[in-house]
Amino acid sequence: MLMEYLGPVVDGCRAALNVSVKEAKNLHEISEERFEEYMQATMESFKNITLCFRATDSDEIASIVFNNGKPEVFDECIEPDVEIVAEHHALLDILDTDSKVLPSDRLGADFHVTGVDSLDVVQGLGLLCYPSLLRVAQSGIDPSSLLSEDADAVIMATASDLVIKMIRKWIDIQIKDYNN
Repeated sequence: MLMEYLGPVVDGCRAALNVSVKEAKNLHEISEERFEEYMQATMESFKNITLCFRATDSDEIASIVFNNGKPEVFDECIEPDVEIVAEHHALLDILDTDSKVLPSDRLGADFHVTGVDSLDVVQGLGLLCYPSLLRVAQSGIDPSSLLSEDADAVIMATASDLVIKMIRKWIDIQIKDYNN
């Protein structure tokens, strides 16, 4: 269920990264055809990608491979599209749905995400948001709350906010590394 929320958010972020800076400054001038091209190019989130998790202190390796949208887990990494590297305890903390830590707070400090294609990295960053979003969904919304009618909108807003924070932080890290 949460992938229904996470996928469109990641797709939107991937579309935004496809837009050139010049076009982004003049967004109102983009033709409908050009806009449609951007959107069509992003419909592959979580379809075919390999995400590798490497623990630096224990040399443990695992990967999640999405093949036509179906995930499989392996205890090896063969030609990963995205690598997520951290100490073992940090990886477990980030992927734990009971953890109170947001991945956007730990990116760059406790773990690093790399990949050749920035659009693939966006998918990896989005997937790292999944445990936090699952926690939000599991906590539920009080039925007497005004928000109960808009539970879908609340989860979508949370997904959007978290993924955008992750991408901003990753971009800031890339710029900092480039300048150093």
